[in-house]
Amino acid sequence: MALLTPTLSVVILCVLFLFFVALPRRKRASMLPPGPPRTPILGNMRQMPTAEAPLVFHKWAETYGDVMYLEVPGQSMIILDSLRAAEDLLDHRSLIYSDRPRFPLLEIFGWKAALTMLPYGKKFAKHRQMHQAYLNRHKCADYLSLQIQEAQTLANNLLSSKPSGYESCLSRFSTGIIARIVAGHTIRSNEDAYLSLSSSVSQAVLSAGVPGTTAIDFFPILQHFPRWFPGTHYMSVAEKWRPVVRESYDYPVQSVKRERVGVDLRACMYHASTYDSQESGQAKPSFILTQLQKMESWDSVMKEDEDDLKGAATSSSLSIFVLAMVLHPNVQVKAQEELDRVIGKGRLPEFGDREKLPYVECVFQEIFRWVPGVPLGIPHRCMKDNIYRGMLIPAGSIVFPNIKGMSLDANIYSNPTTFCPERYLPKPAGFAEPHFPAKFGFGRRICTGQYLGDNSVWIAIATILASCTITNALNEQGNKIVPEGTINDTFQAIHTRMSALSNHAPLRPNS
Repeated sequence: MALLTPTLSVVILCVLFLFFVALPRRKRASMLPPGPPRTPILGNMRQMPTAEAPLVFHKWAETYGDVMYLEVPGQSMIILDSLRAAEDLLDHRSLIYSDRPRFPLLEIFGWKAALTMLPYGKKFAKHRQMHQAYLNRHKCADYLSLQIQEAQTLANNLLSSKPSGYESCLSRFSTGIIARIVAGHTIRSNEDAYLSLSSSVSQAVLSAGVPGTTAIDFFPILQHFPRWFPGTHYMSVAEKWRPVVRESYDYPVQSVKRERVGVDLRACMYHASTYDSQESGQAKPSFILTQLQKMESWDSVMKEDEDDLKGAATSSSLSIFVLAMVLHPNVQVKAQEELDRVIGKGRLPEFGDREKLPYVECVFQEIFRWVPGVPLGIPHRCMKDNIYRGMLIPAGSIVFPNIKGMSLDANIYSNPTTFCPERYLPKPAGFAEPHFPAKFGFGRRICTGQYLGDNSVWIAIATILASCTITNALNEQGNKIVPEGTINDTFQAIHTRMSALSNHAPLRPNS
C-alpha cells in the first residue's frame, strides 16, 4: 500500500480538525446566550461600561434578553437581568453557582479571608456555619432589645445634630449594633475607636470599585507594573487602604483578648439579655468571645482562626431613606399618620408593632427596591457547563446578578423608577406588587446578616418617622431647597449624594 502523499496528509488533518475541533466549537458558540457583538482577541472589552454599568446592562437586556453573554480576554461573563433567571440559576441550581471568582484587587486590599469573598468549599462552609449560628432568624430575636435602644439613640442624636452630622449618626447606629454583637462593645461617644474604624473601612469600600470589574481583576499582572502604567490606578488605592482593612480585622479581636484576661470564661457565655449587665473591664458576651472559648488553648489561636472571627458590614439604606423623605414629603406624612393611629404619641415603635404598620413596611420595602445597596450584586462563578433555556452557561463564567436591572423590571413593577410605597399595598389601595426579594443576594451566597439588617433598618425607619420630621431647608428668599437630579447607582454616588443632601435636610422633633 502506497504511503500517503504530503498533500493528502494535510487534507486528512484539516478534515479531522474540522470534525473534532472547529465544528464542536462552532456548535458550542452557537449555544451561548445572546450579547453584544464581540471582536477577535478583545471580545467585549471596548464595550464594557465604565459608569452606571447596571443601567447599561439593563438597557442591553432590551435587545439581547435577560441572560446575556460577554467576553473579555480569558474570561466569559453572564449578566442576569431578571429575577426569574437569577432565581432559576443562583437559587435553584445553587450547587454549581455558589462559587466566587477571584477578586485580585480585593485580595490586595486585604479582604481575601472575608466570608463574602471565599471560594465555595469546606472553609466557606465553616465560616458560614459560624455566622449563621449568631445571625439566624431565631438568634436575631435576641438582639431586638438592643436594636430598639440603638434606634432611640439614633433619633436623639439626629435631633441634637446639625444636618452635616446626620451621616455620622446613621453610621454610629449601624456600627453600634455590629460592635455590640461582634465584640460586646457599647459605643458611648462620637470619639469611639469603632466609629473611626468604621468610617475608614467605608471609605476603603467606596475606593475599591465594583467587585470583579476593575482592570486589575481582568488582568492581575497589572499589579506588578509601575504605578504610572494605564490600569494600575487601583493599586495605589489598595496600598493606601490595606492597613485600615488589616486594622478592621485585628482591632475587635485584640480588644476582646485584652478584656478576656482574668475573666471566668464560663460565667461569660453569651446571652443577649446580659449585654448591659456585664461589669466594666470584663469581656462582654459576644460573637468573638464565644469563638475564642471554643479554641483548645489561648496560645493556639491560628491566624486563619482569627480571620474566621472578623468582619463588619455597613449599609447605605438609611441614607437613601433620608433622601426619599426629602424628595417625597407626602410619603413621610402618610407614614407618620399611620404611626399616630397605631401607637399614638406616648411611646416609640417596637418590633411587636410591625405587622400593624403596613404602610411603614411598604416604605421600608421600597427603600431597598428604589436604590439597591449593591446594584450589580457580588458576582458568582459557574462551576461546570450547564444548559439553561437551551443556552450554554460555560464553566468558569463570572455571573453578575444585575439587581438594579431586576428592580426596574416593568413587567413586575409599574413606573419602576418612581419611589412609590403604595405599590405593595393590596388593591384597591395599592397595586399588589411583590416585595423586592433580591436585596440580600441569592442562593447559598445570600447575606448571612439578612435578618439582622432587616430588623435594624426597619426599627430605625419607624423610630425616625415617629420622632422626627425630615424637611427641606429654606433659601434666603424663604423658598424650599429641593435636591437636584437623581441618584447614580454606585456606592460612590450614593455616598456623595448623602453628603451633599445633608445640608438640605434638617429635622425637627414631632410633637
